[in-house]
Amino acid sequence: MVRIKSQWFIGAVLLVLFSLHPDNFSWAEGSNNNIYPNPVSAPLIGPWLDAQPEQITTTDDDTPLDQYIETRLALAHMPGLSAAIVKNGEIVWTGAYGWSRLYTKEPMTSETLSVLASVSKTVVAVAVMQVWEDERLDLDADINTYLPFQVVNPNFPNTSITPRMLLTHTSSIADNWPVLYPLFVRGDSPIPLGQFLEDYLTPGGAYYDPSKSYYDYKPGTEFNYSNIGASLAAYIVEVITGTPFDTYCTSHIFEPLGMTETSWHLAGLDQSHIAMPYGYNKMVHLYLPFGFYGIPYWPCGALRTSALQLANFLNMFIQSGELGGVRLLQPETVEEMRRVQYPDIAPQFGLIWYYKNLSGWTLLGHNGGVFGIATEMFLRPSDGVGVILLMNGNWTNINIPIIYQIESRLFKEAGHLRQPILK
Repeated sequence: MVRIKSQWFIGAVLLVLFSLHPDNFSWAEGSNNNIYPNPVSAPLIGPWLDAQPEQITTTDDDTPLDQYIETRLALAHMPGLSAAIVKNGEIVWTGAYGWSRLYTKEPMTSETLSVLASVSKTVVAVAVMQVWEDERLDLDADINTYLPFQVVNPNFPNTSITPRMLLTHTSSIADNWPVLYPLFVRGDSPIPLGQFLEDYLTPGGAYYDPSKSYYDYKPGTEFNYSNIGASLAAYIVEVITGTPFDTYCTSHIFEPLGMTETSWHLAGLDQSHIAMPYGYNKMVHLYLPFGFYGIPYWPCGALRTSALQLANFLNMFIQSGELGGVRLLQPETVEEMRRVQYPDIAPQFGLIWYYKNLSGWTLLGHNGGVFGIATEMFLRPSDGVGVILLMNGNWTNINIPIIYQIESRLFKEAGHLRQPILK
């Protein structure tokens, strides 16, 4: 009885708080300006590889598409969705459902910006491979060839970590979440990328733990998803080019693709254009806004853009590195990125991009999840169709299959589209 009463009390407090400050209320903001601990469980910045999307089949459902999506978003407790389908180098369909700002009833649109979470890593891979094409990077060289500080697994000091290992999550660099979670802050993180990585990966650093910054196995011998490894790959691009990684991406990827409202940092965007991330609290049946946050290891998951802009990026990759006469990568480079690098260790992974099965289709791409955000970006290699889903709610064990149903339906719809349907 005491527990039930306390839950009702908490619920009442939340209702009062939300009546005062709806979408401007940063629920988890602490006195030190971080957003940890979080009140609603959220996935890490990583792919949901433990789900079984191949078991999802929706091809027999003839419910009108908009109704189909809206019904499933409600079941999934997703406040909003911005989606796109690409085909034959064109954006052939866009759709937006629900709310970007739930409590002020601002609708989601195809231009609404969203955090991409781990879909951001696909941009890191493109940047790394551009430098590789310029022959300034060897994928199989020791990363210490390029870094201004030494990165060595203390358990295997004589074994090199390579850029290829960073891009396939086989580097043995670990994500120490008790250290990483508290570094989520409201707004952009003030900690420079290089400084954070040195402090996390080298002895004597403020965030270094020899038993938790690295796994106890030889680099290149096992798979473990590593956000820090991906961010380190981005930093290597920064060091080699002498250009901050965010600036490099703007000039070498975003601007050539017309992604003019895309940024790694909140400071580069109009925040009124960004979808508010939410977590659904089952106890009080409320959507709790997380506010806008940043991390010092931002290349692994902090890119913000819209479904419409991201569609250009996906189209470029599907079209073997070229879009609208602008070439970012050579076809051979894209093929290398698609190739499974370590079949015995990481059988799903190319270079960052990975394979999954959905409704009998083999797909290639990436997904992501972080506080109040769930994202999917996949292409179907058999016909070059791509689907993007950007949602401002958490992945949960309950809604994973529901979201995969939406994704599957959009891949099915792509087969019927003959001309652009933009809305």
